[in-house]
Amino acid sequence: MVTLRQMATMVILFLIGSSSLFVLGGTAERDAWLSVAVGVLAGFAVISLVTLQIQRLEPDRNLIEIFKLYFGNVIGFVFGLIYVVYFCYKCTRNVREFADLSIMFMLSDTPLSVIMLIICIIGGYAVMGGPGVFFRMAEVLLPILILIYVLIYLLLIFTGIIDLARLLPILEKGFKPVWNAAIPELISFPFGEMVLFLMFYRYIDRSSFGQVIRVTLKSYLFAGVFITVMNVFIIASLGSLAPWSTVPLLQATTFVTIGDVFERFDPLVALLFFTAVYVKLTAYYLGASLALAYLLRISLRIAAIPVGIGIFLGSFWFKSYMHQVNVGFEQNVKYHFPIFQMYIPVLLLIVMLLRSGVRSRSKLQKQPSSEDSNHAN
Repeated sequence: MVTLRQMATMVILFLIGSSSLFVLGGTAERDAWLSVAVGVLAGFAVISLVTLQIQRLEPDRNLIEIFKLYFGNVIGFVFGLIYVVYFCYKCTRNVREFADLSIMFMLSDTPLSVIMLIICIIGGYAVMGGPGVFFRMAEVLLPILILIYVLIYLLLIFTGIIDLARLLPILEKGFKPVWNAAIPELISFPFGEMVLFLMFYRYIDRSSFGQVIRVTLKSYLFAGVFITVMNVFIIASLGSLAPWSTVPLLQATTFVTIGDVFERFDPLVALLFFTAVYVKLTAYYLGASLALAYLLRISLRIAAIPVGIGIFLGSFWFKSYMHQVNVGFEQNVKYHFPIFQMYIPVLLLIVMLLRSGVRSRSKLQKQPSSEDSNHAN
């Protein structure tokens, strides 16, 4: 089982994840941080009014079980399989990000295939331990990463790199660019990605689902504020160059020097990136494996093998790091991801509300089984 504290740490780590690699809402230029704030509020509405409401109606079932219960075995299986592909694709993007950044900053002579294979093996090892093991790992990592982030922010402040004048004038071009940069892009990435947690909520040890709702929303808001502040620091450091930088926080850190003695703090940023991206890709790996396990009625450890193979092979589809980024921001976040994060969940919630009789019968029929424990182990 997963504790509420572990769930909170996972929500924060997951949302921060690879968002630290980019200036979110970059098309709004110096107002990008305002776009992030708008995205946080819009994402909060989605998670509180849709995602958490789905789980509240069926607190002891995961997304795949809910699909099969309310849409029937055939249509529910199709929807479940679609989400397996979606989770795998999201993991594939993170694996490729991890590998490309490794080559870019540390392992320039190592073949891409070797790095991706190692990432998939390490991720698969964590997945086979089940949700409990993976969430405990997040509980250990979060305080360390927050401490490093705070250290980096302090270094940027005390070395004079931060200039808040770079954020001015606010809303010079009006609110429309801010809105356009936020909707739907910033709901799709990273805030709408919380749909993945519909695969995890059933494993939380709690006395009522109301506790889960409160912890999730508080953790979400903490992560949202943190990401907004991160964007403020990046723009205040790099100004108009921020949206054009490959890895803006890393570039800002390269300017940090203390007394011409201490410099090159970018390895700290690299450590943040690799750890956060690893947690995110493993979360998607785990979600896809759990979904496949419930669809095919097999154990999690068996399901993790074909999922891992698919993720590894899919990672070769992208031609380069920039190709992966361009596909993500030009196509996926605008047209594809909203389908899985908003449209299908809204449809599911409507069906669940209309078919209250199914929900009443499911509460009488649902009993813990050995099959459930096999899927989690």
